[in-house]
Amino acid sequence: MREKVRQKGRPKDPSKEQAILQAARSLFLEKGLDVTTEEIARVAGVAKATLYANFADKDLLVEAVLRKESDLTISDSDFSERHHLSLTEVLTAFGNRFVRFINQRELTGWDRLIASAAIRHPELPARFYAAGPGRAQQMLETIIGEAVEKGLLIACSPREAADDLAGLWLGMTSLEIKLGARKSLSDEEIARRVTHAIAVFMCAYSVGKR
Repeated sequence: MREKVRQKGRPKDPSKEQAILQAARSLFLEKGLDVTTEEIARVAGVAKATLYANFADKDLLVEAVLRKESDLTISDSDFSERHHLSLTEVLTAFGNRFVRFINQRELTGWDRLIASAAIRHPELPARFYAAGPGRAQQMLETIIGEAVEKGLLIACSPREAADDLAGLWLGMTSLEIKLGARKSLSDEEIARRVTHAIAVFMCAYSVGKR
């Protein structure tokens, strides 16, 4: 899938970089990963040299698009702010964005894209997971691991605890939405779901609750 392009030495314009990412995202979902960098540049309204200056090849562009999707769950800046908040506040903020991300209809488009592209690019599913859901999972594991070290949660496997919490947040409802059997959750439903899941999680993992 690696489409080599030349690296240019021009200064980068953040607004043009975002235009490229948005165009690439839309075209990937619409046409798949075989879309050319030339078409992405045209839809973004930038010169090919501008695209080349921001992304040396299409693989790096794909990674950047996936990383941007992952930021919908939690960005690096949000993650760095966790030290100033209580554990419940951190988990609530993370949960609201995580469930909202999973709740979006376009996620089904990504599923179809990855499944079809994996035939020609078998490494893609693992890359997609690492850059998107896997990155969010690692952040959640870090949050839980730090809470264990502080004595806020019982000694446990952060990975297993993160899986438990993510399962409580999503449940079977996410599958219903994914299959089109029910409407996407409203903001109020997401907030209730996140709060309830954290309460159940804390009953199982909080120090003094067991």
